[in-house]
Amino acid sequence: MKWQRPPSDASNTDNANANVANTVDSSAATSRSSDRTSGDAIPRDALERVLARATELQGSSSDASDTISESRLLDVAREVGIDAQHLRQAMAEERARIAFDAPEGGLLLDALGTALVNAQRTVPGTATDVQARLDAWLPRMEGLGVRRKAAQRTSWEPRRDPVGNALRALSAGGRRLELASADQVIATVTPVDATRSVVRFDVELSRVRRRLRTATLVGGTGVNAVLFLAIAVPILVVAAGSPNAGALHGLVGAIAVVQGAIGYGIWRSIRTSYQRTVGRVQLRLEQLLDELEQGGMQAPPSMIGQVANALLGAASSKRL
Repeated sequence: MKWQRPPSDASNTDNANANVANTVDSSAATSRSSDRTSGDAIPRDALERVLARATELQGSSSDASDTISESRLLDVAREVGIDAQHLRQAMAEERARIAFDAPEGGLLLDALGTALVNAQRTVPGTATDVQARLDAWLPRMEGLGVRRKAAQRTSWEPRRDPVGNALRALSAGGRRLELASADQVIATVTPVDATRSVVRFDVELSRVRRRLRTATLVGGTGVNAVLFLAIAVPILVVAAGSPNAGALHGLVGAIAVVQGAIGYGIWRSIRTSYQRTVGRVQLRLEQLLDELEQGGMQAPPSMIGQVANALLGAASSKRL
């Protein structure tokens, strides 16, 4: 075997320099890669805008699909760092939404306020269990009857049978049946997972709003105008041949101002009454959701029990 001479010092120096150069180049490449990663990172507060814009651009393309599968949506959520649990809840809330036809509009109706009231919440329990509790509670405790029923959605309306009339009569001396004044109450229950459901209530108050608009036109405008004419016309007739016509005309003007203030006061009172109705309905919906969220809304009392409670309540109020 041929003997090999060990490398000289010069050779060792060259190899060391080469190793240092390689290390520097590797560090620089790593630094540039890190800079690129940091520069490409998207802040979380900008993520929503980016996704919304990308969806808009995708929708404008000719080959864009109008739907996306739930599994694909879950994949996208994982890629952008969204918890699948949160995405499932958001999808359940979206399924619970209802596209209502635009309610009747107009100057007075729009000024009164919205005809639609809604509330929703994620509550414990399967969709079947929550729906069963609503089916047992709403007819007995809220005076509602089924209007239409679908798989995850039930439309309720005020009960017009003797039981419903009795419940409304009993409520006069105790708790008010706020939902019994609605055109309809739609309860939607959609599952989130095996232990949670999204419950959404949508209440339509178009009939109440139209009734108050009529009251405004008849009481605030019609009756007030007739009363003004009944007072002003005789004064104007007298003023036509009177030397004090200017003073009488001024009196008519003052009466007009007073009548206008009365009409405005009537309008404000009617509008306030409607807004209080909306507020009470909103509060009742939140109370129902509280019951479901806290595990309440169990077997409601029977009709006889409600009669007994109402009589006891009326008797105690009289003693006070």
